[in-house]
Amino acid sequence: MKSIRKFNLLLSMIMIICLATGCAFGGFDASGYVKACLDSNVHGEFEEYAKITNSSVEDVEKLYNDFLDNDLAFLDAYNVDDATKAKFRELFINLYKNLKYEVGTATKDGDNYTVPVTVHKLMVFRDVSANMESDMEEYVNTAINSGKTPSTDEIYKYVLDYMYDGISNELNELEYADPETINVTVKKDPSLNAYKIDETELQNLILEMVDMENAN
Repeated sequence: MKSIRKFNLLLSMIMIICLATGCAFGGFDASGYVKACLDSNVHGEFEEYAKITNSSVEDVEKLYNDFLDNDLAFLDAYNVDDATKAKFRELFINLYKNLKYEVGTATKDGDNYTVPVTVHKLMVFRDVSANMESDMEEYVNTAINSGKTPSTDEIYKYVLDYMYDGISNELNELEYADPETINVTVKKDPSLNAYKIDETELQNLILEMVDMENAN
């Protein structure tokens, strides 16, 4: 039977590009900008980010929902119905809302800023992932021994139910690793009349908020 990777398709990463435009150079609050960027990407709180970037809340929320849809695209490989997609969507939103961070005071270095962000890594995949393969093998072997080999769709359903129930249980009893401080660089881009955070740097920061090392 073809093996199924545990969570390698989860969390492809929501990402609203953080670009503070317009009059950003006058009295720019780098720490507030980083917090607004994280709040919009992670917690689904759009108002401050929309204000800083001269965007509408509706447009920012649409970006968030589009990227969330991208995160959920892995479900298409499992032949799931709309109800399953909807419950995983709520699960992802809940997971992101429970990511924990604090933004510190920025320091200016020439035209750029360094902003410390203290990250508390959410340990959500460790226990779920640890026994998934052995439990799935036991499920398949039990079915075979009872005279009914499970179909591909039945195995897919087992895997998704296992993921959903396991992650839901972890989110009901939140556990975080010891805090770690990560410095984020906010760069001035005169050609765009804007400050920005490098997309890869932002993505790596958010990935440090959840135990992705246990998800593969």
